[in-house]
Amino acid sequence: MKFLAIFATVLFAAAASTNEDQWIAFKQTHGKTYKSLLEERTRFGIFQSNLMKIKEHNARYDKGEETYFLGVTRFADLTHGEFKDFLRRRIKNKPRLHATPTVFPEDLEVPDSIDWTEKGAVLDIKDQEDCGSCWAFSATGALEGQNAVLNNVRIPLSEQQLLDCSGSYGNGDCDEGGIMSAAFEYVRDYGIEAEESYPYKSIETVCQYDASKTILKIKGYKNVTASEEELRKAVGTIGPISIAMNADPLQLYFGGILSGRGCT
Repeated sequence: MKFLAIFATVLFAAAASTNEDQWIAFKQTHGKTYKSLLEERTRFGIFQSNLMKIKEHNARYDKGEETYFLGVTRFADLTHGEFKDFLRRRIKNKPRLHATPTVFPEDLEVPDSIDWTEKGAVLDIKDQEDCGSCWAFSATGALEGQNAVLNNVRIPLSEQQLLDCSGSYGNGDCDEGGIMSAAFEYVRDYGIEAEESYPYKSIETVCQYDASKTILKIKGYKNVTASEEELRKAVGTIGPISIAMNADPLQLYFGGILSGRGCT
């Protein structure tokens, strides 16, 4: 019994040491600092709880019981409630939308599966940081995809321009959020610059759009009806599609196909 007790203590100490090492790496990777030692201890406790959640979920993933896996993201020191609060944004104005619904033929041939990243239609992952600008990133992602599919051009587009300049279309700042359809309306009317010429700052600033630097303009856009079958046809035959989703399951998401219980 003494041997078992000592062995268990050693295992516990090793696990605690591993958690502390991961905590140090987490803080360094994401530039995390805290106002007090008490706050850091609280965050470390939350971090350890999330590590356990990751471990348990990934054990199910390894058994084929889950379709996606989790990992340590920059939100790993937040409770799920805090993460949900972070996601809550409010659109300040009602956007003016003029899109028509997409109509697909009933007998349209659609591949069983498709990965647009393999076809070069999905560019590098970006970070919106602490700003409610997901709508801008969703819009540029779809536009970048179409630019790649139709024009064989792969250039990151400016989310900051949409954040700064599309307010009159109903979009708001980092705290108010926005909608992709309004972003498409703006790009249809004005065009959009490359990310390189109008870089992201994670905060709304004065619009600095330079028409001479426009690299993409669209004739219009269409909405996919609220049907999984219509979305399947759109993704399978058009390219990456701009969507809005319940992001609650994304706090610790690290890879795989997100589906099922927590996704709407």
